Amino acid sequence: MYLAVKYKTSFFEEILNVPRGTLNRFLSLAVLGKVLYNGFEVDCMKIGFVVAMDKEYEPFLDKLGELRAVDVVCGIEFCSYVSEKGEVALAKCGIGEIAASSATSLLIGLYKVDYILNFGLVGALDESLLEREIVAVESVVHYDSDLTPFGHPLGAAADLPSPYVFSDPKLLSVISEKNVRLVRLASGDKFIADPVRKDQIVSDFSAGICDMEGAGVAITAYRAKIPFTMIKVISDSAGSDATNEYGKNKNAGLVFALDVVLGAIFEVFKK
Repeated sequence: MYLAVKYKTSFFEEILNVPRGTLNRFLSLAVLGKVLYNGFEVDCMKIGFVVAMDKEYEPFLDKLGELRAVDVVCGIEFCSYVSEKGEVALAKCGIGEIAASSATSLLIGLYKVDYILNFGLVGALDESLLEREIVAVESVVHYDSDLTPFGHPLGAAADLPSPYVFSDPKLLSVISEKNVRLVRLASGDKFIADPVRKDQIVSDFSAGICDMEGAGVAITAYRAKIPFTMIKVISDSAGSDATNEYGKNKNAGLVFALDVVLGAIFEVFKK
C-alpha cells in the first residue's frame, strides 16, 4: 500500500490490525496492486479524490470504506481508505488552482493513483442551470491563462494544443445516462460575482460553470496521462448575488452528487 513505508510497524498492528509477521506480505501485495481487506486479497484500482473545502469533504467520510491512514504532506491532508471495491486516497487541498494542482500531483506521484476525481461546488454561467443541480464536466479551460502575445489560443497553456482539457469519455457516458448534464468548466483564481466578468467568460469560452480548482486538477492530470472526471453541484449564479447564494447552497446536494459519481465509477471499472 502506498502509505506503508511511511509508518512504523506499530501502525500496522494498532491501526490496520496487521500482525507484525505479515507486514512484508502486505507490502508485497501492494506492489502487485492488491490490498488486504477483511483478511482477503483484493485486486484494486487506486482512485484519487481532490476536494477543496470541509463541506465538500464531509460527505466522503462514511462512504469510502475503511479508513487506513491520515497524513499531511506539503500542508495537504490525505485520507486513505480501502474497501472490497478498491483503494481511495482523498486529498483536502484548500481553495485555488495552485492548491488543487499540488494535491493532484501528490496523488499521482506519491500515492500512485490510477484515476483522479474532483468533486465540489461551482457557479453557474449558463442561465438554464439551477441552484443545487448536479452536473458533470465535459471539458475544462483555464480562463486566466493568456499567452496570446506568443501565438497561443486564449486559455491555453504553453504546452497544450488547445485551451480545452477533456474529461474521461468512458465515465462521462455512464454519468450522462443518469440524467446529469455535461458542461464546460471555466476555472481560475477568482470567485465570480460580477455579471460583466461572467458574460466575458461565456463569450470567450462558451462555458457553463466556473470554479477555482478545476484547471489545476485537469491540466496536471492531463500532463501525467491520468484520466479524470469532475462532478459539480451548482451553488450560485456567478452574478451580483453570488456570495449570498453560495452561503445558502453550500451544504446542498453534495451527498447525492457523491452517490452519483461513486456509482458511476464502480460501474465502469467493474467491467
